[in-house]
Parts: sequence; structure tokens; C-alpha cells
Amino acid sequence: MENEVREKKQPKRRMPASDRREKILEAARLAFSEAGYRDVSLKSIATRAGVSKALLYEHFDSKVELYEAILDLHGSELLEAIETAVHTSESAEERVRAGIEAFLAFAEDRRGSWRIIFGVVPDAAVVRAQESLRDRIVGAIAAIVEEEVLMVRPDQPEHQQFAAMQAQQTLGAMRALSDWWDRNPGVPRELVLDAAMDFVWLGGERLSRGERWSESRQTQD
Repeated sequence: MENEVREKKQPKRRMPASDRREKILEAARLAFSEAGYRDVSLKSIATRAGVSKALLYEHFDSKVELYEAILDLHGSELLEAIETAVHTSESAEERVRAGIEAFLAFAEDRRGSWRIIFGVVPDAAVVRAQESLRDRIVGAIAAIVEEEVLMVRPDQPEHQQFAAMQAQQTLGAMRALSDWWDRNPGVPRELVLDAAMDFVWLGGERLSRGERWSESRQTQD
């Protein structure tokens, strides 16, 4: 009986701060991916995480800061997935294919995170954070495009700018393709990947040979 009384009087052990932060981030990720930024409140996130709103404020000062933390977390996961896939493949074609497949796999398997990264958010501070993250993604794609698709020489002064433009177009195309795929979920990933490779690899093959549309027009004229 004394043991039972002693057990009842023992204070409840508090969850470690790192675990609380993880619970809050996961609750916020689910909430934002389901309802969007505008319709989610910090109170609803705290309730979902099983913590008080005051406790949530110990980790994040505002909804913007919480959203930015999720952006950084999932953006880093996407970048790591792309870079790992590229670095573990051998030929240039395999590396491009692996990078695109990692991108598409994230869009399919982590759709909530995808919406957080690429969704429309009515807050200027969050938009800036999204743009910063997308710049990092474009930078990673530009490195792949420059090295594996265009194979431009470092002594070409315009090569970095050209690769960056191609990377922007590639990201835009992959984002649009992923959004279409989200509306047509019955299409197998392999077919979506094939379509992406037709666009990126076959189109890039002519660029890698040094062909440029502007130069071909000058020749015709």
C-alpha cells in the first residue's frame, strides 16, 4: 500500500524539449499540408501536438517562424534525396534520371511536405523563405544540368547563367508535372519519369552538343 501511495505522489516526468519540438513540427506539418497556411492557428497546432500554446511559444515565436522551420527541414530532406541519388549513380544519364526520380518520389510520397514547399502562402515573410529554399533547389539542379546535361566548359563566361536558366525551366517543368500527377494519381511513376527524361535528357542532348536555337536562327537568316 505504501508503495502505491509513493507511486501516486511521484511527479509526472516532463517530455524532453527536443521531443516536444519534434511533436510540434509534426503536428504543424500535418496541419499546414491539410488546411494551408491561412486557416491554421498556433492554438490548433498546440492542441494537435498535445502541448499548451504557452509551451509551443517556448520553441517558436510565431506561425511564420514555425512554417519556416518546416520549410528548412523538408527542403533539406528534398535536397539531400536528390544529391544522394545523383552521387550514387554512375553515367551522366543515370545521374540525371536518379535526380529526377528522387524529386518525383518526394512529390508522390511526401505530398504534404511538397505542398508546404511549393504551395501559395499569403504571407510575404513565408514567401521569401519559400523563394530562398527554391533558390537552393535550383542551385542543386543547375549543378546537375551544368555538369551532366550541358557539359559546358568552365572557360565559357556565360555558362553559369545559362545553366541557371535551364535549371529554372527544369524546376518549373518538374513542379508542373508533379502537380499534374497529383491530379492524375493513377499514372505509374515510371511513366511520369519517362516523360520527364524525354524533356530534360533528350532536349539537353542537343544543348550538350553546343546547339543553340539563336545560332540556328542566324544560320537560317
